[in-house]
Amino acid sequence: METLFSSSYLHIYLYRTTHNTLELHWLDFVPSADFRASIDELMRFARHYQAKALIADNRLLRALRQADLQWSGDVVFRGLSESGGQRFAVVESLDAMNRMGVQALVTNVIPNTQLTSQFFTTIEQARAWATAPL
Repeated sequence: METLFSSSYLHIYLYRTTHNTLELHWLDFVPSADFRASIDELMRFARHYQAKALIADNRLLRALRQADLQWSGDVVFRGLSESGGQRFAVVESLDAMNRMGVQALVTNVIPNTQLTSQFFTTIEQARAWATAPL
């Protein structure tokens, strides 16, 4: 695991297995502008490393504005899919509002992409699935 980015809201890691996998480890509530800037940084890394899988560790992420969630779905899911991504793993948030928002977003957006998604309760399960050979 290689650390690519670190802020007070987010860490982004890279796993190099049979394919490149990015992992987002959210640390707490993220204001809208910082959330969007973090997602832009993530997508820069996804393109640069030609990531085939993405892990979102949302356990500590609290509720986001609906507009930010929708925007991130368009940017991340469609962007990852269009660049050859195949897997999106989610470790569910402890915050019920965030969990419901992310579940609804994934349910609505992923079917319109080339991505396969799964929800997990532990980061270890998510990593094992996302980094397994494609």
